[in-house]
Amino acid sequence: MREDMSAQFMPLPLAGVVVDALHSSVADHSGLPLERTIDALWSRQALGAVHFPGVIDRPILIAFNDALGNVDLGLVLRPVDAPAEGMSVAARLAAILVRMLEQRPFPAPALVEVALAIRLAHGEHAKGTSAGADVRKLATWQSEQAVAFMDARMQEGFTTADVAAQCGMSSARFSIAFRLSFGASIRQWVIQRRVELAQRMLTNDSASLETVAAACGFSEQCHFTRQFSRLVGVPPGAWRRRQHVLTA
Repeated sequence: MREDMSAQFMPLPLAGVVVDALHSSVADHSGLPLERTIDALWSRQALGAVHFPGVIDRPILIAFNDALGNVDLGLVLRPVDAPAEGMSVAARLAAILVRMLEQRPFPAPALVEVALAIRLAHGEHAKGTSAGADVRKLATWQSEQAVAFMDARMQEGFTTADVAAQCGMSSARFSIAFRLSFGASIRQWVIQRRVELAQRMLTNDSASLETVAAACGFSEQCHFTRQFSRLVGVPPGAWRRRQHVLTA
């Protein structure tokens, strides 16, 4: 671990979870991978702390995946011997989440919602944390710049840091501001955008499903089919055939 790690994160968590909002999944995170995650988040100033009323042996790390499935923000949930009254929204939510983590298997959908609520509450109200205090929605020019940048790179791909740099923000602050602005995580937004692009391309009969998938940034056709079906309700081939019937 880094020798300059702030005292607010000591003792360090020995266990945690990674939250993936897009897939409504929660995965255990421990051992060396956890240590590396904490070190990387601290180096990028993307590690925050939430003190909550409760009693557990060690703090817990809640890590959040970004649009590409990489961890972009971590919150260390640290118990304190204090009444819940007067504590922040993030603190009260953290106490609920810790109790949910005691259940096996995880109640994943509900747990993801609580974790995201903690992230938003922490980003909006926490003072002096690395996730950035008083995170607000993106300015109009930032929203337009981010959308134009991502639209131009749907096929080749990009990282959250790439987009955040276009807006003059850190990855952690940008991720929170983006969700506040668009009502979805960057990953969710990108998938939706790629599916919309695929729908436009599918009106052209000369484009195969493989070609459409690759042009829209899906590395595998099975992933393209799964995401398209989830958002549109039918597989891309069926959707194309239905469009032919409707326009005939």
